[in-house]
This record gives sequence, structure tokens and C-alpha cells, in this order.
Amino acid sequence: MNILDKFEQSFERLMEGSIGRLFRSPIQPAEIGRKLERAMVSHQVISVDGTLVPNDFQVTMHPLDMVQFADYMTSLTKQMEAWIAETAQARGFRMVDRVRVQIAGDQAVPRRAIQVTAAIADRPAVTPSAQDEIQRTEVFRVIRETSGITPVRLLFIDGPRQGEEVVLRKAVTTLGRALDNDIIFETGDVSRHHARLEFADQGLRVIDLDSTNGTRVNGKVVRSHPVKAGDEVTFGTLKASVLPYGGKA
Repeated sequence: MNILDKFEQSFERLMEGSIGRLFRSPIQPAEIGRKLERAMVSHQVISVDGTLVPNDFQVTMHPLDMVQFADYMTSLTKQMEAWIAETAQARGFRMVDRVRVQIAGDQAVPRRAIQVTAAIADRPAVTPSAQDEIQRTEVFRVIRETSGITPVRLLFIDGPRQGEEVVLRKAVTTLGRALDNDIIFETGDVSRHHARLEFADQGLRVIDLDSTNGTRVNGKVVRSHPVKAGDEVTFGTLKASVLPYGGKA
């Protein structure tokens, strides 16, 4: 198995069993991986100590393509960093510092296109948490730009989806068992079209769609009810916390 195959499989494992729909855009992580490799190889520098290659990469795509990766952005960039480091080592290349990959959105980039810039950068130490915050802030900006909403996270706190989270990044997000929902549950106590979450001027609201087992906010059965950060929303028996996204405007 080659290194790119391993990269693809690692991302497939990340996606396995995901509750959120993804990749309506035809851009796939392997395409980004190939672009990163080409950028690394094309900017190599021959020195007395060997072949030096870039370690600092920025991937730029149209915001509407980038937003498809919102749920997995930090995991995706870490996997890309590991892929580039392993590829460089396999080819006998050297780097001056650890690999960094950041993904940005730009309206000037055509849909379905991927642009990569690469540089050899011996930069001051940046902690992984600080790097993740930079990436989250860019995702926050792109969601605001593409949808006009302030994104929040839905973190599932019990049941078979415990620990999974989805970024609410559209004006309307639908939930249920049916495959045409934005968030898909494979459990019998959730209806095919169970509920929807809507952003409006007054904030976020959950609306039950005549589900069999109901929707609750903080334990109270609701048909249409505002929700805010800190609330618990239950769909059938699946409970989730509503949390701020964590980025900065």
C-alpha cells in the first residue's frame, strides 16, 4: 500500500459512521494530498546537506467548497501534515521545521479548484492548540461569509453517537433517518424526518416535524422552541448539547 492510499484510508476511518452529510462538493481529501505533494516536490532546494523541501503549506479553495469540511477541519489538516511528513521522509527530503497545513477560503478561487502555496519556513514555535484556533477562526469566517449565520456546534452526549459533533453552518439544518437529511441518524427511535434547526433574526430555533418520539429542549417536549448555547436538545432518545463554535468573527 502506498502512502497516498494510507492517507485516503485514514480519512475514510475518520468519516466512518459519521452523522453529518459531507462532500456534496466533488473535492476529495486525496485531491488535496496530491496537490500538496506536487507543491512540495516542485519547490525543492538542493543544499550541501541534501534536498530541502517546503514545510509550510496553505490550501485555498472556494468558501462553498471549504465549508463542506467544517466538521473535520482540524483532524483533516493534522492528517495532511502527517501525510506530507511521511512522504518527505520516504523520498529522503529534509525540512527546516515541522509541517504545517492550513486551509483557507477565497471567493476568487473557482468552485471545485484547489490552490496550494508552499514555503520553507523556520518560524517561531506555534503550539498545536494555537494552530487549531487559527484554523477554527478561518472556518468561522467562511461560514459567516457563505451563510450569514454565527455557527454553533451540536455535541452528542449519550447513545451510540456519544462524542460526535456537527457544526451547524446553514440557515436550516434537517435531522432524521432519511438520507436526504443534513444530519442522519441510523437509529429506530428517530423519525425519518425528525426535526429541523433554523437560524433567524431571533437566533437558533428547533422545530419538531411531527416525529414519533418527540423533540425536547432541556427535558421539555417542544414543537417549536428557541435554543441557545448551553441548552440540551433531545431527538427521540439522542441527547445533544448546543455549544458555541469557538471561532472569532
